Amino acid sequence: MSSLTKFGNQPFIWLIELGQSFKIFLLALYVIFIGKFAKKEFIEQASKFGFDTLPVVGIVSFFIGLALTLQISKQLMGVGNTSALGTTVAVSIVREIGPVVAGVMIAARIGGAMAAEIATMSVTEQIDALIVMKQNPIRFLVAPRLLASMIMTPLLTVFAIYIGSIGGLLIAITYVHLDPYMFFDSFRLVVGNKDIIIALTKALVNGALVATLSCTFGMETGGGAAGVGQTTTKSVVWAMVGIFLFNFLITNSVYSVAKVLDPAFVR
Repeated sequence: MSSLTKFGNQPFIWLIELGQSFKIFLLALYVIFIGKFAKKEFIEQASKFGFDTLPVVGIVSFFIGLALTLQISKQLMGVGNTSALGTTVAVSIVREIGPVVAGVMIAARIGGAMAAEIATMSVTEQIDALIVMKQNPIRFLVAPRLLASMIMTPLLTVFAIYIGSIGGLLIAITYVHLDPYMFFDSFRLVVGNKDIIIALTKALVNGALVATLSCTFGMETGGGAAGVGQTTTKSVVWAMVGIFLFNFLITNSVYSVAKVLDPAFVR
């Protein structure tokens, strides 16, 4: 009941937070564009986004590829059309599963840790100290993380697609007894440059979401240790919601446009 009362008293607080996040995103993009961000911090964050997240993305993508292909193969075997297995798996992994898995893993693995780090700096007044010393927090904290996320998330998405496809191939060989060449030939026939562009666009948006929300919520944290914990949870939840929301919006937009420009694309 208290939560409902609080929501009633502040019905538009989430709009204010989103507006602040968008403002910080634009400021960070400007800093990146003019090249005045902390290069050393960027390299460190790129390592965290990339190499530190690589194992978990690989493991999750592999098992999702296994489960997805197994489920699809059962349905196709029921109708006697296992030759379409590679096509179905390719569309699912490249257009949807790969970008979402990479984005969610980055939000859970890096986004929460990044929000906690910046939130700790906020409650210990380290960010205020930067401002007193006339140093821009956007330059030292947000811009390097945003750039690292927007570069590494698409790369991790490609890696997730590759590992997920290997998982699908194993099921196709061992369970369906499908020829490997037939499986990958279906990939080659159905996956084109448009699909890769869609996947990378989603990955770019996911990376921007995770970094922007984590940094924004972190810098606005107060209330000591309890505030740090709340910020960490909040950043992960909001980032995941944003990932699924924009995934739907991008997919819906692509299919709506494709129906007009290229009807064969939606089949």
